[in-house]
Amino acid sequence: MSKLILQPSGNKDARDHYVDTVLNPVSFSRLESFLSSSELDALREIYPDEKCFIWGVTPGGNNKSSWDRISKGDVAVFSRDGKIYASSVVTYKLHNKGLAADLWKYDKEGRTWEYIYFLDEIRNVNIPYKDFNRSVLKKDGSPYSDSFIIQGFGILEPEQCYKFFEKFDLQSDTVVESVDEVQFDKALEYLENLEDTDAEITAKKRLEQAYLKTLLFGNKTKAHCAGCGNEYPVSYLVTAHIKKRSHCSISERKDKNVVFPMCKFGCDEVFERGYVSVDNGTFISLDKNPTSASIESYIQALAGNNCEYYSSDTSSYFEWHFKHHSGK
Repeated sequence: MSKLILQPSGNKDARDHYVDTVLNPVSFSRLESFLSSSELDALREIYPDEKCFIWGVTPGGNNKSSWDRISKGDVAVFSRDGKIYASSVVTYKLHNKGLAADLWKYDKEGRTWEYIYFLDEIRNVNIPYKDFNRSVLKKDGSPYSDSFIIQGFGILEPEQCYKFFEKFDLQSDTVVESVDEVQFDKALEYLENLEDTDAEITAKKRLEQAYLKTLLFGNKTKAHCAGCGNEYPVSYLVTAHIKKRSHCSISERKDKNVVFPMCKFGCDEVFERGYVSVDNGTFISLDKNPTSASIESYIQALAGNNCEYYSSDTSSYFEWHFKHHSGK
Protein backbone atom coordinates (compact mmCIF):
# COMPACT_ATOMS: atom_id res chain seq x y z
CA MET A 1 0.00 0.00 0.00
CA SER A 2 1.21 3.51 -0.77
CA LYS A 3 2.81 5.89 1.68
CA LEU A 4 1.58 9.47 1.90
CA ILE A 5 4.08 12.28 1.28
CA LEU A 6 3.23 15.58 2.95
CA GLN A 7 4.57 18.50 0.94
CA PRO A 8 3.66 21.93 2.32
CA SER A 9 4.11 24.56 -0.38
CA GLY A 10 2.99 27.90 1.00
CA ASN A 11 6.20 29.95 0.79
CA LYS A 12 7.25 31.83 -2.33
CA ASP A 13 9.90 29.31 -3.42
CA ALA A 14 7.46 26.42 -3.21
CA ARG A 15 4.69 28.31 -5.01
CA ASP A 16 7.09 29.23 -7.81
CA HIS A 17 8.44 25.68 -8.07
CA TYR A 18 4.94 24.25 -8.27
CA VAL A 19 4.17 26.49 -11.23
CA ASP A 20 7.54 25.91 -12.92
CA THR A 21 7.84 22.11 -12.71
CA VAL A 22 4.45 20.67 -11.71
CA LEU A 23 1.80 22.84 -13.33
CA ASN A 24 4.11 23.14 -16.34
CA PRO A 25 5.85 19.88 -17.31
CA VAL A 26 9.60 19.87 -17.90
CA SER A 27 10.91 18.85 -21.31
CA PHE A 28 13.49 16.06 -21.49
CA SER A 29 15.72 18.40 -23.47
CA ARG A 30 16.34 20.21 -20.18
CA LEU A 31 17.30 16.99 -18.42
CA GLU A 32 19.65 15.41 -20.95
CA SER A 33 22.89 17.12 -19.89
CA PHE A 34 22.36 16.14 -16.22
CA LEU A 35 21.16 12.52 -16.38
CA SER A 36 22.78 9.26 -17.41
CA SER A 37 21.53 7.33 -20.43
CA SER A 38 20.02 4.66 -18.15
CA GLU A 39 18.14 7.30 -16.14
CA LEU A 40 16.82 8.89 -19.32
CA ASP A 41 15.77 5.49 -20.69
CA ALA A 42 13.85 4.76 -17.49
CA LEU A 43 12.10 8.12 -17.66
CA ARG A 44 11.24 7.70 -21.35
CA GLU A 45 9.41 4.50 -20.47
CA ILE A 46 7.39 6.41 -17.87
CA TYR A 47 6.90 9.60 -19.91
CA PRO A 48 6.73 8.60 -23.60
CA ASP A 49 5.92 12.19 -24.64
CA GLU A 50 9.23 13.26 -22.99
CA LYS A 51 7.60 15.76 -20.63
CA CYS A 52 7.63 15.17 -16.90
CA PHE A 53 6.60 16.71 -13.57
CA ILE A 54 9.34 17.22 -10.97
CA TRP A 55 9.65 18.13 -7.29
CA GLY A 56 12.55 18.17 -4.87
CA VAL A 57 13.60 18.88 -1.30
CA THR A 58 16.73 20.42 0.22
CA PRO A 59 19.22 18.47 2.39
CA GLY A 60 18.13 20.25 5.59
CA GLY A 61 16.65 18.63 8.70
CA ASN A 62 15.28 15.12 8.23
CA ASN A 63 14.57 15.67 4.53
CA LYS A 64 17.20 13.22 3.29
CA SER A 65 16.05 10.36 5.55
CA SER A 66 12.41 11.02 4.61
CA TRP A 67 13.28 11.16 0.90
CA ASP A 68 15.08 7.81 1.22
CA ARG A 69 11.75 6.23 2.20
CA ILE A 70 9.90 7.45 -0.91
CA SER A 71 8.91 4.68 -3.35
CA LYS A 72 7.26 4.48 -6.73
CA GLY A 73 3.48 4.61 -6.30
CA ASP A 74 3.54 6.77 -3.17
CA VAL A 75 1.09 9.68 -3.15
CA ALA A 76 2.43 13.22 -2.65
CA VAL A 77 -0.02 15.91 -1.54
CA PHE A 78 0.62 19.66 -1.70
CA SER A 79 -0.82 21.95 0.93
CA ARG A 80 -1.20 25.62 1.81
CA ASP A 81 -3.84 28.03 3.13
CA GLY A 82 -5.45 25.46 5.41
CA LYS A 83 -6.00 22.69 2.88
CA ILE A 84 -4.48 20.09 0.59
CA TYR A 85 -4.94 21.55 -2.89
CA ALA A 86 -3.25 18.97 -5.14
CA SER A 87 -2.21 15.33 -5.19
CA SER A 88 0.22 13.41 -7.37
CA VAL A 89 1.89 10.00 -7.66
CA VAL A 90 5.62 9.29 -7.47
CA THR A 91 7.08 7.60 -10.54
CA TYR A 92 10.86 7.84 -10.04
CA LYS A 93 13.47 9.53 -7.86
CA LEU A 94 17.11 10.49 -8.04
CA HIS A 95 19.69 12.66 -6.30
CA ASN A 96 21.03 15.30 -8.65
CA LYS A 97 22.29 18.64 -7.38
CA GLY A 98 23.12 20.00 -10.84
CA LEU A 99 19.65 19.36 -12.21
CA ALA A 100 18.04 20.86 -9.12
CA ALA A 101 20.11 24.03 -9.41
CA ASP A 102 19.19 24.35 -13.08
CA LEU A 103 15.49 23.89 -12.36
CA TRP A 104 15.13 25.89 -9.14
CA LYS A 105 18.42 27.77 -8.41
CA TYR A 106 19.36 28.09 -4.69
CA ASP A 107 17.64 29.19 -1.51
CA LYS A 108 18.94 32.03 0.71
CA GLU A 109 21.11 29.54 2.62
CA GLY A 110 22.82 28.36 -0.56
CA ARG A 111 21.03 25.01 -0.75
CA THR A 112 19.18 23.58 -3.69
CA TRP A 113 16.33 21.05 -3.84
CA GLU A 114 18.64 18.22 -4.89
CA TYR A 115 16.65 15.24 -3.55
CA ILE A 116 14.37 14.95 -6.53
CA TYR A 117 11.26 12.90 -7.16
CA PHE A 118 9.24 12.71 -10.38
CA LEU A 119 5.46 12.86 -10.39
CA ASP A 120 2.45 12.02 -12.53
CA GLU A 121 -1.35 12.03 -12.27
CA ILE A 122 -1.49 15.58 -10.95
CA ARG A 123 -4.97 16.27 -9.56
CA ASN A 124 -6.58 19.38 -8.16
CA VAL A 125 -8.27 18.54 -4.86
CA ASN A 126 -9.80 20.46 -1.97
CA ILE A 127 -9.23 18.66 1.32
CA PRO A 128 -9.36 20.92 4.41
CA TYR A 129 -6.85 20.11 7.12
CA LYS A 130 -9.71 19.09 9.40
CA ASP A 131 -10.74 16.31 7.02
CA PHE A 132 -7.12 15.25 6.60
CA ASN A 133 -6.54 15.20 10.37
CA ARG A 134 -9.60 13.03 10.96
CA SER A 135 -8.48 10.38 8.45
CA VAL A 136 -4.82 9.84 9.41
CA LEU A 137 -2.98 8.61 12.50
CA LYS A 138 0.23 9.52 14.28
CA LYS A 139 3.03 6.96 14.51
CA ASP A 140 1.73 5.80 17.90
CA GLY A 141 -1.74 5.17 16.42
CA SER A 142 -3.39 8.15 18.07
CA PRO A 143 -5.44 10.65 16.01
CA TYR A 144 -4.29 14.11 15.03
CA SER A 145 -6.10 17.05 16.56
CA ASP A 146 -8.42 19.11 14.35
CA SER A 147 -6.03 22.05 14.72
CA PHE A 148 -2.96 20.25 13.28
CA ILE A 149 -1.33 22.09 10.37
CA ILE A 150 0.99 20.44 7.82
CA GLN A 151 4.20 22.39 8.31
CA GLY A 152 7.06 20.24 7.09
CA PHE A 153 7.99 17.67 4.47
CA GLY A 154 7.23 14.22 5.88
CA ILE A 155 6.08 10.69 5.16
CA LEU A 156 3.12 8.79 6.62
CA GLU A 157 3.40 4.99 6.51
CA PRO A 158 0.55 2.91 5.02
CA GLU A 159 -0.89 1.99 8.41
CA GLN A 160 -1.18 5.70 9.23
CA CYS A 161 -3.04 6.75 6.11
CA TYR A 162 -5.10 3.83 4.77
CA LYS A 163 -8.33 5.51 5.90
CA PHE A 164 -7.29 8.67 4.06
CA PHE A 165 -6.84 6.68 0.84
CA GLU A 166 -10.14 4.89 1.34
CA LYS A 167 -11.93 8.22 1.77
CA PHE A 168 -10.27 10.28 -0.97
CA ASP A 169 -9.24 7.59 -3.51
CA LEU A 170 -5.91 9.15 -4.52
CA GLN A 171 -3.86 5.99 -5.12
CA SER A 172 -2.84 5.22 -8.68
CA ASP A 173 -3.97 2.32 -10.84
CA THR A 174 -1.16 3.06 -13.30
CA VAL A 175 1.93 3.70 -11.20
CA VAL A 176 2.10 0.95 -8.60
CA GLU A 177 4.59 0.31 -5.84
CA SER A 178 7.55 -1.93 -6.61
CA VAL A 179 6.96 -5.33 -5.02
CA ASP A 180 9.58 -8.05 -4.72
CA GLU A 181 8.93 -11.77 -4.64
CA VAL A 182 9.41 -12.03 -0.87
CA GLN A 183 6.73 -9.38 -0.24
CA PHE A 184 4.47 -11.08 -2.75
CA ASP A 185 4.89 -14.47 -1.07
CA LYS A 186 3.96 -12.97 2.30
CA ALA A 187 0.90 -11.31 0.80
CA LEU A 188 -0.27 -14.60 -0.71
CA GLU A 189 0.20 -16.32 2.63
CA TYR A 190 -1.95 -13.70 4.35
CA LEU A 191 -4.63 -13.96 1.68
CA GLU A 192 -4.69 -17.74 1.95
CA ASN A 193 -5.28 -17.57 5.70
CA LEU A 194 -7.65 -14.58 5.59
CA GLU A 195 -7.08 -13.86 9.25
CA ASP A 196 -6.28 -10.16 8.91
CA THR A 197 -8.54 -7.14 9.16
CA ASP A 198 -10.46 -5.90 6.12
CA ALA A 199 -7.95 -3.07 5.70
CA GLU A 200 -5.00 -5.49 5.77
CA ILE A 201 -6.66 -7.84 3.29
CA THR A 202 -7.34 -4.93 0.94
CA ALA A 203 -3.69 -3.88 1.21
CA LYS A 204 -2.43 -7.42 0.52
CA LYS A 205 -4.69 -7.79 -2.53
CA ARG A 206 -3.40 -4.48 -3.84
CA LEU A 207 0.16 -5.70 -3.28
CA GLU A 208 -0.54 -8.91 -5.21
CA GLN A 209 -1.95 -6.91 -8.12
CA ALA A 210 1.00 -4.50 -7.98
CA TYR A 211 3.45 -7.40 -8.24
CA LEU A 212 1.76 -8.89 -11.30
CA LYS A 213 1.22 -5.47 -12.87
CA THR A 214 4.90 -4.65 -12.48
CA LEU A 215 5.85 -7.95 -14.14
CA LEU A 216 3.46 -7.25 -17.01
CA PHE A 217 4.03 -3.54 -17.65
CA GLY A 218 7.28 -2.58 -15.92
CA ASN A 219 7.46 1.23 -15.81
CA LYS A 220 5.22 1.72 -18.85
CA THR A 221 2.28 4.08 -18.42
CA LYS A 222 0.67 3.04 -21.73
CA ALA A 223 0.30 -0.39 -23.31
CA HIS A 224 -1.80 -2.31 -25.84
CA CYS A 225 -4.80 -4.46 -25.04
CA ALA A 226 -4.16 -8.11 -25.95
CA GLY A 227 -7.67 -8.39 -27.40
CA CYS A 228 -8.55 -5.36 -29.52
CA GLY A 229 -4.93 -4.21 -29.85
CA ASN A 230 -5.72 -0.60 -28.98
CA GLU A 231 -3.28 1.43 -26.89
CA TYR A 232 -4.51 2.76 -23.53
CA PRO A 233 -3.07 4.23 -20.34
CA VAL A 234 -2.25 1.32 -18.03
CA SER A 235 -5.06 2.45 -15.70
CA TYR A 236 -7.53 1.40 -18.42
CA LEU A 237 -6.00 -2.07 -18.71
CA VAL A 238 -6.75 -4.99 -16.41
CA THR A 239 -4.03 -7.43 -15.37
CA ALA A 240 -6.36 -10.23 -16.44
CA HIS A 241 -5.90 -13.80 -15.24
CA ILE A 242 -6.04 -16.24 -18.17
CA LYS A 243 -6.73 -19.04 -15.71
CA LYS A 244 -9.08 -17.86 -12.98
CA ARG A 245 -7.18 -16.80 -9.89
CA SER A 246 -9.39 -18.95 -7.64
CA HIS A 247 -8.32 -22.04 -9.63
CA CYS A 248 -4.59 -21.23 -9.61
CA SER A 249 -2.04 -22.89 -7.38
CA ILE A 250 0.35 -20.70 -5.40
CA SER A 251 3.09 -21.23 -8.00
CA GLU A 252 0.66 -20.32 -10.79
CA ARG A 253 -0.35 -17.10 -9.01
CA LYS A 254 3.31 -16.09 -8.99
CA ASP A 255 3.81 -16.85 -12.69
CA LYS A 256 3.79 -13.69 -14.81
CA ASN A 257 2.52 -15.80 -17.73
CA VAL A 258 -0.83 -16.36 -16.01
CA VAL A 259 -1.88 -12.76 -16.72
CA PHE A 260 -2.16 -10.58 -19.81
CA PRO A 261 -3.47 -7.04 -20.45
CA MET A 262 -7.13 -6.60 -21.36
CA CYS A 263 -8.93 -3.29 -21.68
CA LYS A 264 -11.83 -2.24 -19.47
CA PHE A 265 -13.85 -1.22 -22.51
CA GLY A 266 -15.10 -4.74 -23.14
CA CYS A 267 -12.26 -7.14 -23.85
CA ASP A 268 -11.68 -8.08 -20.21
CA GLU A 269 -15.41 -8.58 -19.64
CA VAL A 270 -16.04 -10.88 -22.60
CA PHE A 271 -12.89 -12.90 -21.86
CA GLU A 272 -13.64 -13.17 -18.13
CA ARG A 273 -17.19 -14.37 -18.85
CA GLY A 274 -16.01 -16.83 -21.48
CA TYR A 275 -17.68 -15.23 -24.49
CA VAL A 276 -14.32 -15.36 -26.23
CA SER A 277 -11.31 -17.60 -25.70
CA VAL A 278 -7.99 -18.30 -27.42
CA ASP A 279 -7.41 -21.43 -29.48
CA ASN A 280 -3.92 -22.04 -30.90
CA GLY A 281 -3.10 -18.35 -30.65
CA THR A 282 -6.31 -16.97 -32.17
CA PHE A 283 -9.29 -15.36 -30.44
CA ILE A 284 -12.50 -17.31 -31.06
CA SER A 285 -16.15 -16.93 -30.11
CA LEU A 286 -17.64 -19.53 -27.76
CA ASP A 287 -21.27 -18.65 -28.63
CA LYS A 288 -22.27 -17.80 -25.06
CA ASN A 289 -25.64 -16.58 -23.79
CA PRO A 290 -27.21 -14.24 -22.85
CA THR A 291 -26.24 -12.08 -25.78
CA SER A 292 -27.38 -9.14 -27.86
CA ALA A 293 -26.56 -7.50 -31.16
CA SER A 294 -24.05 -5.17 -29.45
CA ILE A 295 -22.27 -8.05 -27.70
CA GLU A 296 -22.18 -10.10 -30.89
CA SER A 297 -20.73 -7.14 -32.78
CA TYR A 298 -18.01 -6.71 -30.17
CA ILE A 299 -17.15 -10.42 -30.17
CA GLN A 300 -16.97 -10.59 -33.94
CA ALA A 301 -14.52 -7.71 -33.92
CA LEU A 302 -12.25 -9.80 -31.67
CA ALA A 303 -12.73 -13.22 -33.29
CA GLY A 304 -9.85 -14.00 -35.60
CA ASN A 305 -7.42 -11.59 -33.94
CA ASN A 306 -4.00 -12.99 -33.23
CA CYS A 307 -3.12 -13.20 -29.51
CA GLU A 308 0.50 -12.13 -29.17
CA TYR A 309 0.57 -13.46 -25.60
CA TYR A 310 0.00 -17.05 -26.74
CA SER A 311 3.23 -19.03 -26.38
CA SER A 312 4.62 -22.26 -24.98
CA ASP A 313 4.69 -20.51 -21.58
CA THR A 314 1.01 -19.51 -21.67
CA SER A 315 -0.62 -22.23 -23.76
CA SER A 316 -1.63 -24.37 -20.76
CA TYR A 317 -3.45 -21.41 -19.21
CA PHE A 318 -5.30 -20.63 -22.44
CA GLU A 319 -6.20 -24.32 -22.78
CA TRP A 320 -7.65 -24.22 -19.25
CA HIS A 321 -9.70 -21.14 -20.16
CA PHE A 322 -11.04 -22.75 -23.34
CA LYS A 323 -12.01 -26.02 -21.62
CA HIS A 324 -13.48 -24.28 -18.58
CA HIS A 325 -15.78 -22.02 -20.63
CA SER A 326 -16.57 -24.33 -23.55
CA GLY A 327 -17.14 -27.47 -21.48
CA LYS A 328 -14.97 -29.47 -23.86
